[in-house]
Amino acid sequence: MPTGNPQTPVTMRKTPVILALCCCMSASPLYASFEFTPSDPRGLAMAGAMAAVDGDAFGMLYNPASPSLSKGISIDAAYAVPYGEKQLATTAVAASWASLPFDHDGTLSSAGERFAPNGYQERTVSIGYSRTLASSIHAGISISRMSLRIDGFPDRAATGVNAGLVAELRPGLMLGISSFNLNSPTIGASKIPVPRTTLAGLSYRFENGNLLTTDVQGNPDGPGRILTAGEFRLMPSIVVMMGAGTNPSVISAGARFGNGPVRATGAVSRNIDLGTTAAFGLEFKL
Repeated sequence: MPTGNPQTPVTMRKTPVILALCCCMSASPLYASFEFTPSDPRGLAMAGAMAAVDGDAFGMLYNPASPSLSKGISIDAAYAVPYGEKQLATTAVAASWASLPFDHDGTLSSAGERFAPNGYQERTVSIGYSRTLASSIHAGISISRMSLRIDGFPDRAATGVNAGLVAELRPGLMLGISSFNLNSPTIGASKIPVPRTTLAGLSYRFENGNLLTTDVQGNPDGPGRILTAGEFRLMPSIVVMMGAGTNPSVISAGARFGNGPVRATGAVSRNIDLGTTAAFGLEFKL
């Protein structure tokens, strides 16, 4: 985004785009409800097809049951620049703690995201609890609070209640279902409804570690989406990811490096209508 005189022609052309993106992104407190791309690099690389994937700490934003598939303590940090607009740069953090001292089958997780272009600020904070109900069934619930601040307008906020389930149908084959904003919240005094979004997905992990997954995303206030992705291990320390999605049409790719306590992930996603998003993140496993 150019700096300097706000009346320059280039800035005036881009301002409506930024405002439109902000309005669209304010539709829900969770990535899964956005019609655009997520901020965490693994989710970005896999086009958001994460409902049935044993994800990192950011996995709770796609399926609240996902963290119960992890082990130990995970801390993730990410930085993303949507559609090449530096003013929309987003920072995000997430953490999960599996096998709690007081609940061996339970997992606590949390995530936060912030972006603040000129005159606008959006923050999202989510906390969740997931549990292994049986050897092949995991369930989770989370609460997400999103707050919006726009210069010259009253602050607005919404709180969503979300739930998810992951089941292993047979070795390697996972089914994931998650529903966001079960309480049908509204944003602030304006009573703007937040859409209730459902994700349903299947994933299959091969014996060599490669993964294929497909999700269907439903939103009663908008068109449905189909998301599909693959994750391929080239060597023990390098994993390549690719994905694609519809409505809007996106293609994405990324790679994860490292196989120890610290791993780095980079990703890019191309929205056919809006442009390219880039994201980078670090994961720490304790």
